[in-house]
Amino acid sequence: MSRRTLSFFVIAMFIILFIPVKAVEISFDGDVHFYPLGSTIEITYIHSVERSTVVEVLVANKSGFYAVEMKWKDFGAGLPEDIQGTVGDYYVKHVSDYLGEDFSYWFIPLNHVNITVNGSPVLNSPEKALLVDFRIKRVPLILTLIGRW
Repeated sequence: MSRRTLSFFVIAMFIILFIPVKAVEISFDGDVHFYPLGSTIEITYIHSVERSTVVEVLVANKSGFYAVEMKWKDFGAGLPEDIQGTVGDYYVKHVSDYLGEDFSYWFIPLNHVNITVNGSPVLNSPEKALLVDFRIKRVPLILTLIGRW
C-alpha cells in the first residue's frame, strides 16, 4: 500500500468516525453513556409503594423512546391492572407508548434500580438518589462505538 493510499485511508476513517449520527444517551451523576439506535433498554426496580419488582422494557429509534413491555408481580398503586399474560412470576403487558426524545427517571436507593442496554449493565443499585436522563441526541459516530464520554 502506498503512502498516499494509506494517508487517504486514515483521513477517510477519521472523517467517518466524526460523522454526526443519532444515538441513545443515558446520563446520571456525571456519567454519560452512548448506544446505537435500536438498543433495548431494560429498567428493573422495586416499586416505591408496593415494594415488588417491576421491569420496564424500552426501545429507541430515530423518533424517540418507546415503552414496549412492562412486567410486574402484584397489583396496587401505580401498577397496571390490565394484564395480557404471565411469564413466570410476572404479569406482562405489551404496549407501544411513545415517551419522546428525552425523559428522566428519579430513583432512590430504596428502588434498587438496575438498568441494562442490550443486556449489558449501565447502572446497578446505586447507594444514593439519582436522576437518570434518557435522550436521543446527535453525536459523532465514534461515541456510539466507544460507548462513554
